[in-house]
Amino acid sequence: MKKKHSRAQIDYLASREHFLQISNQADKRIEELKEQGHEVGQEEMEEIVERVGLHRAYNELTQAENVLINWTQTAIKTEPEFIQKKDHFEALYEKVKTDAEARGAILNLAMRLNLDKV
Repeated sequence: MKKKHSRAQIDYLASREHFLQISNQADKRIEELKEQGHEVGQEEMEEIVERVGLHRAYNELTQAENVLINWTQTAIKTEPEFIQKKDHFEALYEKVKTDAEARGAILNLAMRLNLDKV
């Protein structure tokens, strides 16, 4: 049976894929410049980032992550594991904005949630 995704999960997956594509484009442009014998300094990097839209893609990914994280807070409230470890989860949510590891853990959890249960 195929897993169903929530709107927040779908939007996150799409934003992540878009960011990865844009990031790959930036990497290719950098490699092209290097192969042509150009030095890639800060000015060149800024031009590439602006041209491919890396900042915009990153901001969209961050926004999608935030929506997904907020969705999980509602989605897991009735889950037995959350109820048993409520203090642990709440502490993890407190760290989301300042701790990349906590943010990653919540995003991992969010993508494992099955919409049929939520």
